[in-house]
Amino acid sequence: MTETLFVRGLRKPIADWVLTADFEVGPGERAAILGRSGIGKTTLLRIIAGLEPPGAGSIWLGKEDITNLPAERRRIGFVFQDQALFPTMNVLENVVFGLRMAGVPRAEREKTGLEWLERVRLSKHARARVATLSGGEAQRVAFARAWVMRPRVLLLDEPFSSLDEEIRGELRQILREAHAAWPVPMLMVSHDAKDIDELVTVPLRFQEEQGGSMRSVFRFLGESRRS
Repeated sequence: MTETLFVRGLRKPIADWVLTADFEVGPGERAAILGRSGIGKTTLLRIIAGLEPPGAGSIWLGKEDITNLPAERRRIGFVFQDQALFPTMNVLENVVFGLRMAGVPRAEREKTGLEWLERVRLSKHARARVATLSGGEAQRVAFARAWVMRPRVLLLDEPFSSLDEEIRGELRQILREAHAAWPVPMLMVSHDAKDIDELVTVPLRFQEEQGGSMRSVFRFLGESRRS
């Protein structure tokens, strides 16, 4: 059962300004924050994931307040910009690493891992070393590794930034298909307007107040979901 992600009254001092956020992302929605570097997009993802504390405010998943839960108990998938794959493991071993750490039996975790590699169109590379993969293939491994843990939310930090436009287009389609199979709230950071046009159903608004003292992320009340 999927749940809505709520970010309520978040307030995080960063250097000489303050990041504030107040929005929600529902089940099956793909939200994104589009903006220039240095305005707090990645910081916001890290706060939601539990990798950084908020200065104030709360984060909820459905009816559960997860603000003070440690990252490992939140069940939030995080796809990093550099993939962070383990070079000494093959593709399948990378994908199922979290399941292995959770004590899932080998046969079960490999079956689940192969299912997700099929969804990201990479099953034929299951036993390949990650060093032999292209940039786009490595990113698909990172997608499968996040999905295989059955996350309650998926966060993506500029997942296409190092790829050319043809590969980006293919990965957007793969991500849409994978999300349809596990439609949890998804939130991504991007500098690319095409990501918003082709992938995102909820573009979150970013507002910088006069003087640059506060930068706020919010969702307009009643904003309709894009198709």
